[in-house]
Amino acid sequence: MKRKISSFYKPKFLGVWPALIIILLAENSCKKFVALDPPKNQIISSEVFINDNTATSAITGIYSVMMQTPLYLMNGGMTVYPGLSADELSNTATSTTLDPFKNNTLISSSTVIQNNLWRNAYIFIYQANACIEGLNGSSGLTPSVKNQLLGEAKFVRALSHFYLANLFGDVPLIVTTDYTVTQSLPRTAVSGVYDQIVMDLKDAQNLLSDAYPTTGPVRANKWAATALLARVYLYRKDWANAETQASLVINSGNYSLVPLNNVFLAGSKEAILQFIPAPSNNTSEGNTFIPSSATVRPTYALTDYLMSAFESGDQRKSNWISHNTVGGIVYNYPYKYKVKTSTTITENYMVLRLAEQYLIRAEARVNQGKILGSSGASADINLIRARAGLPPTTANDQSAMFSAIEKERQTELFAEWGHRWFDLKRTGRIDGILGTEKSGWQPYDSLYPIRFSESQKNPFLVQNNGYQ
Repeated sequence: MKRKISSFYKPKFLGVWPALIIILLAENSCKKFVALDPPKNQIISSEVFINDNTATSAITGIYSVMMQTPLYLMNGGMTVYPGLSADELSNTATSTTLDPFKNNTLISSSTVIQNNLWRNAYIFIYQANACIEGLNGSSGLTPSVKNQLLGEAKFVRALSHFYLANLFGDVPLIVTTDYTVTQSLPRTAVSGVYDQIVMDLKDAQNLLSDAYPTTGPVRANKWAATALLARVYLYRKDWANAETQASLVINSGNYSLVPLNNVFLAGSKEAILQFIPAPSNNTSEGNTFIPSSATVRPTYALTDYLMSAFESGDQRKSNWISHNTVGGIVYNYPYKYKVKTSTTITENYMVLRLAEQYLIRAEARVNQGKILGSSGASADINLIRARAGLPPTTANDQSAMFSAIEKERQTELFAEWGHRWFDLKRTGRIDGILGTEKSGWQPYDSLYPIRFSESQKNPFLVQNNGYQ
């Protein structure tokens, strides 16, 4: 009889397989992850991590699965759903799926939260853990290849835990494939999850090389781990380390700010990490946000609140936003990605980019009292503003600079990876802003609910406050 196992931690492995993810891809598409056999770790170790090629296929397969399904965690889901929950996106037609995100009326039976976000993250965590265990148990790999792959697996685990913690708060921290351990894990405090994220990213920094293992920034290198670590330190209010890590990326000489319409192109010099889209699609965000014709209402529109944040002359508004007028109503929509669909991939999916590092360093600096001058927050903010065609900031004290940074993050990082949703929460601004912008807002809405079926399978998995 099959054992019931909590769905956050494992898929099933079958037979002999040349790449870890190919089996997962076929298996995960039809399974509900509620009645699964224990993983066959001995097969993973003996048959996948025996040489450089098969071991590399296991890691690169994770990236492929990340891009498999549109509007899942790593493929547009972190932009659309938190964007609706925040103050930047609105669905333009009534939808039983999207309205709860827009109206902040989510319930614990949400299948989108379960399938697209929660379960999807734990699939990647399980895959990363399987690779880490397999790599650590292998003796047949070239040392440099083994280090690279271990570093990438730890980066993926850190990235997945990061989004889980920021969506749900305390979450089960999974660092093993052992189902006897994971099936009854309680939620780990966010601080503990961050401790593990920092540990994984520091390990990744040491394991990964400066150079990318393939052409283009489409797999993690040392600087991708450093960029994410800078963000994590910022979120933890560790200002000195956030500044240090962001400076390492900025001063590496590998990246530069590029013209606005070149930012999201494949191989952009601003890209620290991009994912390659599924064939024929370009990016899922381009496909999702761009209407099929000039006379069609977009599925998602930018809110008036976001539109009002752009200063006159801000070229991000004219280059990264487009609009359709339908029935006399103007619908503005994100246009960072310019291609809806094409057989030729010209745009890769941006995960980490240099502009964010300048914004991280600016915020870290102002929190340390470094406001003006070449080593102050103003220098970093002005680089971002200059690229957008705006004059230098007039902020000259700490309070004004805080406001300037918040506004630049809002207008630079809009409709990207849930930045606005997370910024409102981590700065303590969410109740004040969304309480005004949205009717019925409740403070507990800042965390998504855990699906009720999860707590049924694992009694130690306590629901977030405010949800049944």
